[in-house]
Amino acid sequence: MGAGRNTGFRSLNYSVGALAILVISVGVAAIVYSTNAITFDLFNVPAWIFGPAGVYTLAYSFVGGKDSTYYLVWGAVMFAVAVVSAFYAVVNPFIVLGVLIIVIAVIGLFTYWRSKK
Repeated sequence: MGAGRNTGFRSLNYSVGALAILVISVGVAAIVYSTNAITFDLFNVPAWIFGPAGVYTLAYSFVGGKDSTYYLVWGAVMFAVAVVSAFYAVVNPFIVLGVLIIVIAVIGLFTYWRSKK
């Protein structure tokens, strides 16, 4: 019952969580497409993979503790790929690319300023 008590839970490794998110996402996509809730479009498939993986990676960057900048940048990249894939017919991919470049630059600046303290 003390502070160092082993509760039986281990901290979640990034790869284990990412694999679980990927499997769940592919399963949901299979269900959605098989019930004809959404018409199948091959260009939307990356959104099913990179969208949840990007959100998970972004969340992990805040919770994981180590290498937060690395996970933050890759989470942003994966989420941008998902946005382009999901909305390619309505949003110009260069707009998403421009926003991604700005976000990565801001992340770099914050990381630089934080390391100088």
